[in-house]
Amino acid sequence: FVDDLPYAKKVASYLDVSLNIIDGRADWLTSFDNMVWQLDEPQADLAPINVSLISRFARKTGIKVLLGGTGGDDIFSGYRRHQALLINNKLEIFPKSLLKMVSSIIQSIPSGIPKVRRLQKLSRDWGANDTDKLLGYFNWLPNNELFREFFSIGSRKEIENYAPYSYGKELLQNKAHLSQLDQMLLLEQNTFLIDHNLNYTDKLSMVNGVEARVPYLDFELVKLAGHIPPKIKMKNNVPKYILKKVAEKYLPKDVIYRSKTGFGAPVKELIKGDFKKRVSNDLSKI
Repeated sequence: FVDDLPYAKKVASYLDVSLNIIDGRADWLTSFDNMVWQLDEPQADLAPINVSLISRFARKTGIKVLLGGTGGDDIFSGYRRHQALLINNKLEIFPKSLLKMVSSIIQSIPSGIPKVRRLQKLSRDWGANDTDKLLGYFNWLPNNELFREFFSIGSRKEIENYAPYSYGKELLQNKAHLSQLDQMLLLEQNTFLIDHNLNYTDKLSMVNGVEARVPYLDFELVKLAGHIPPKIKMKNNVPKYILKKVAEKYLPKDVIYRSKTGFGAPVKELIKGDFKKRVSNDLSKI
């Protein structure tokens, strides 16, 4: 990921607004248990700790309302899987049998390099039907791998008939008139947005007595975005194209068109470093 801070400083200078820099790295380990308790449900992300730290700082300085960008990616098309969808759609000129064969070859390549892992995820569902291919973008692991690696034999018997894609297929019923990109955005808005981003943003801001508002999810704006043609939500492989064109009136282009950076933490490095002892101790009890 590209470091956000230099861009934040540039925006603050460009707009002549103050910038408060909060370094939360020392709090990830010490705040972990509180985060789990406050979320009250499983969520595989350390970003809630950052929301808590920002909200706590805001409260101390007398700020009771914060604005967040949650929803921009989900209604204007800003995730890498949206780009992957359009790339894969261009491959539909090839026979499905050929795509499946190429996919099998790609999956057999050792996945130690990030670019290889991305290619494997991009190609994993080549040759599948349209609905399964669409839902596959939300799947981090092949379905059979989940059952084989994470559950005991007794648990597998209880959930062996569970179909992970069932809820997504239910959401997409009678939505064939929508473009594939709009179908994916519908899935985003009904799953990842409310179960992940909105969930932790709301809980970890409110626990500090701060209200986090989300302007991109204003009802009228969401309704309008639903009528915007997909070709100007994602154009020339540029995500959130129309939103970025509007932003050109207010921000420098190198800020607008920089590489996408997630709002989170370096999880892999933390597991190998600060969390190494914690992970070892917790897993050894199982």
